[in-house]
Amino acid sequence: MRRLTIWLVCILGAAFTTSAQARDLLAVGTNFPRVFMADASGQLSGLAVDLLRRAALSQGLKIRFETYPWARAQAMVEQGQADILIGPYRTPERERRFLYSQLAFYEDALVFYAKRSTAELWRGDVAALRGRSIGLVLGWSYGTALEQARPSFSVSSPGDVATGLRMLQRGRIELLASNERNTLPVLETLGLSQELVALQPPITVLGGHFAFTRNAAGENLKRGFDQALEQQRASGALLESARLWKVRSPE
Repeated sequence: MRRLTIWLVCILGAAFTTSAQARDLLAVGTNFPRVFMADASGQLSGLAVDLLRRAALSQGLKIRFETYPWARAQAMVEQGQADILIGPYRTPERERRFLYSQLAFYEDALVFYAKRSTAELWRGDVAALRGRSIGLVLGWSYGTALEQARPSFSVSSPGDVATGLRMLQRGRIELLASNERNTLPVLETLGLSQELVALQPPITVLGGHFAFTRNAAGENLKRGFDQALEQQRASGALLESARLWKVRSPE
């Protein structure tokens, strides 16, 4: 009986391992130009797709990708409905919800956008914006200085960059905080490139990561992907892919 029990445990353990390896991992995110984006046919591509596919292949894993609104994508990974969140900036609040990849795989400069007539509103001093009407995209993080100053603003929370730019054009907000990589193609699509401008200096520069469910399975997954991404960094494959997609890569 003891031998039979041991044999059954071994068989079930092997079956569980095989099933886990055969299961497709699910990576989710929202549209991040050049990082994670869908074409007209729904095919997903970008820097994150290239890196994750190579990382999964090196571990004998399969991976698939789906797009969702940003808040929904975060909730799916936090609740274990998806395995990997694509592209979040690292913040203390999010670190309580997710396990972050050791490496950031891209960087964004976050800037304010304004009408040309009000470009003088920003000169690099967050405190000088007290009482101003500012658009902060729902679910985004903007770095320590701006997040701490958030209560002093009159904040609107557009659901995406396009909505925020339209609000800015129509005078519903005075400034929109966004990143250049996301915003430039939307400005062009909306025909607002001449009317709205990016202000300098940047609010901050933030690194984008992959994030995993905060549990034992997520810890194991993070460990394997950390090793695979470090190999891509060391070999130069990460930097080569970042240049191919014209994405700023952390040095």
